[in-house]
Amino acid sequence: MSRLNRPAAVLAAAVLAAPLVLLPIRAQADGAKERVVTVFTGGLGQVWERRGLAKGTGPREILLDGISDRAIPESLRLAGTGGDFAVREQTLNTNLLSSRGLLERYLGKEIGVIKVHPTTGEEKIVPATVVSLAGGVVLRMDGRLVTGMPGRLAFPDDTAGMVTRPSLSAVIETGPTNAGMTLTYLTEGLDWSADYTATLAADGATINLEGWAGIANGTRVALDADRLRLVAGQVNRVQPPRPLPKAMRMMTSAPEAAQDAAGGGLPMREAVGAVHVYTLPGAVALPPGGRKQVALLGPVKVPVTETLISAGHPQVFGPQRGETEPVHPDLRLSFKNTSLVPGGLPLPAGALRVYREGALGGTLFAGADRISDTPDGGTVEVTLGRAFDVTVTREQTAFNRLDAKGRTVEAAFKVEVKNGRDMPAALRLDEVLPGDWTVTAKSQAFERVGGAARFMVTVPAKGSAVVTYSVRVLR
Repeated sequence: MSRLNRPAAVLAAAVLAAPLVLLPIRAQADGAKERVVTVFTGGLGQVWERRGLAKGTGPREILLDGISDRAIPESLRLAGTGGDFAVREQTLNTNLLSSRGLLERYLGKEIGVIKVHPTTGEEKIVPATVVSLAGGVVLRMDGRLVTGMPGRLAFPDDTAGMVTRPSLSAVIETGPTNAGMTLTYLTEGLDWSADYTATLAADGATINLEGWAGIANGTRVALDADRLRLVAGQVNRVQPPRPLPKAMRMMTSAPEAAQDAAGGGLPMREAVGAVHVYTLPGAVALPPGGRKQVALLGPVKVPVTETLISAGHPQVFGPQRGETEPVHPDLRLSFKNTSLVPGGLPLPAGALRVYREGALGGTLFAGADRISDTPDGGTVEVTLGRAFDVTVTREQTAFNRLDAKGRTVEAAFKVEVKNGRDMPAALRLDEVLPGDWTVTAKSQAFERVGGAARFMVTVPAKGSAVVTYSVRVLR
């Protein structure tokens, strides 16, 4: 049994090597009775809360806790729910009580070190002065400088303005009928992103598409929402968001973060100005430092098209030197975002991971890519990888300068495609040409798409196909 006397026990109100004993702080006002959290991409969130307010008239000071520690102070807005309500002054305090904060508060001042007798268990407090915190704690005690932790540290019962949770103090003036208020503010540290999973059928004709929203709470405060809204699209900000501190990035990506689906169905969507807002059904818990996944779409079956694409940049303004190496074409998957759900569903930007059904059962990861914000009716295209058994070789077969300065040239090219598959391969060749160009000869028809001549080629199984063309270019 410890013999630490009562005055010493009061002095030992906070310790470093053991959990802190919370110091008494000011009485708190009513907590949030209702909370709506809106999360934007890019690390920005908006919090709306309804809070109770005791009736009264004239000026008074209130204290609201549970505010995000990364709230943007200039965005804080209090409003009454009825009757006269005016805010005269407000202060956001995010200086949280911590062992490090107490050490900084008492730098150069005297604190106490709790020493325990090894046989009797008796505790006593030895005076010590905090000398430095650079690279570790340095104390002066018993006429010597001591590094490390010689024991538990005790501090005077004075929080020095630090609080156990972020809080907002405000001086308000209300009329006799006002019994409630709302709080609205913006905060950094909230973010969300969309992730999609698609399972490609064995015949390559359809995918089974699912969408998830990953929501990260990078603040140190629980922001459990009675209603959670996710905003797809870009909103302008006064200044760019600051990057998350390293420790905060680690928390939001921790493997033990929760991954739950919100119950009650898929989100409701509405267009609000230039953005789309997805409102999740039911309440959603957002613990501090946690990441949660909720269902956004599907599963829904979607027709898709697989295309092999090879983009070339042939040497036009000069003769080609050396041998050219064969390249493997990209495997591109595309589908139309046409009414995936009744009423249509714009797809927020995110990662799409594709799995392919195998002939012997099971699925195999086939590749992943990012999609951009895609409106209803738009086209989604993702590159899954490169075709292993199809190669494309480009070769310059002729080159001529048509004027002395070399401003106009003519070049000829041969493109050979080899197919090692057991089935025919359809390939798109995009020959990207510079300057003002005109194809003067060709082995087959092509389509001009921007700065490229596009040839569509079908290569027989275990066979090859050749495309030739000549082009005149004005530099």
